Amino acid sequence: MPTVYVARVTCANCQNQFEAPVEQVLDVRADPSAKVRVLNGMVNATVCPRCQLRGMLNLPYFYHDPEKHLALVFMPMEAARDHLERQQAIGRFTTSVMDSLPPEERKAYLLQPEVFLTQENLVNRILEADGITPQMIEAQKAKAELLQRMVETTSEEELETLVKASDEVVDSTFLRLVAMNLQMAQSRGEPESMVRLTTVREKLLDLTEAGRVSRRRSNLLEALRSEPTREKLLELLIQAPDERAREILVAFGRQLLDYGFFQKLTQRVDGTADEREKQRLSDLREQVLDIRDRIDADTRAMYESRSELLRDLVLSDNPEVLARHRFSELDEVFVSVLGASIEQAEQGGNEETTAKLRSIWELVMRLIAERTPPELVFLNMLMEAEDEAEVDRILHEHGELVDARLVEVLTRAEAGAREEGGTEAADHLALIAAKARAMVTA
Repeated sequence: MPTVYVARVTCANCQNQFEAPVEQVLDVRADPSAKVRVLNGMVNATVCPRCQLRGMLNLPYFYHDPEKHLALVFMPMEAARDHLERQQAIGRFTTSVMDSLPPEERKAYLLQPEVFLTQENLVNRILEADGITPQMIEAQKAKAELLQRMVETTSEEELETLVKASDEVVDSTFLRLVAMNLQMAQSRGEPESMVRLTTVREKLLDLTEAGRVSRRRSNLLEALRSEPTREKLLELLIQAPDERAREILVAFGRQLLDYGFFQKLTQRVDGTADEREKQRLSDLREQVLDIRDRIDADTRAMYESRSELLRDLVLSDNPEVLARHRFSELDEVFVSVLGASIEQAEQGGNEETTAKLRSIWELVMRLIAERTPPELVFLNMLMEAEDEAEVDRILHEHGELVDARLVEVLTRAEAGAREEGGTEAADHLALIAAKARAMVTA
């Protein structure tokens, strides 16, 4: 049984037929991203390349986590006509997994997989194995419901009241939930959701303690971004209110953490007469070193992982199926690794390797474009326009996408760019917004 196969899917909205990968066996040791896909409901998810309608293929699959001895089967009722068919399907899954393992790893738990009729119960079982209790799951659901109430509140006064009343509930996890939903709305090209979520986020940052802490951290980062020097980084690290703020600063200013930086920090330690302050600065030096080493280790691991993925794609008989299967890993790091590999192959005069790598580059770019909503493509085209004439041409060629929501998104983006000091980008956004507004009101 193949772990992944390609199915022919007909879009329920536009009737377009397209191919989509179907995962049958997910092994989190072989593919750590499989767990993330299951927890986020992305297994056997589909996106129509024509109309961007998202859907889900409600098909059975086997989830295997050998470290936790988890063998879980998602088997919806409609996947089989009777009990016998269901048992036969489960048996095929089990045989496939057992055959893929060396003899010493063929454990008894694989012969009695837990079967779930719904993905929600399967996800809860995975979370339970991670030590996440039903109470913790319910707390997360309550936060999601609170966020939904905030998004649906149309009155600014009512939203402020709700946010203030939720101060004890709003924490860093809640703010990450807001950020995640905003990112999803952006990737799906949903301007109205983006506007509402942005409004909620600003109220949370202004009116809750967790929000104010988050904003202070952002202000520290912005100060370093505007003045990226060793002296400024040192000053901000000394001012940082907590370890998380220092982690953010170190991550952004990693290239500044050289011999010269630590020399300046050591001079500050040695030049301080107050023993308590001297100890605080010494502790800071050790903490910065520790954070730096952790970041470097994570970065190396990330690049090694993406290099392994590239190697697997080069050796694969069907790289498209593998690329679709591990799409979440086709990120900026992967593109960087792939670009460097192409350059190295070209410099070495290896035409066959260069051709293979270029074919993978084209495949990756096609898959990324396939999943990019038309509205987001439209906004990117407008942002990349070199002059006013090109802006006019793009707006008129895509007039069906120009509406009041687009104008609002552009206006808010302009305000955000000005707040961050991006005057040139803000002016460009203002020009686009003015022209789009004129088209809407014409």
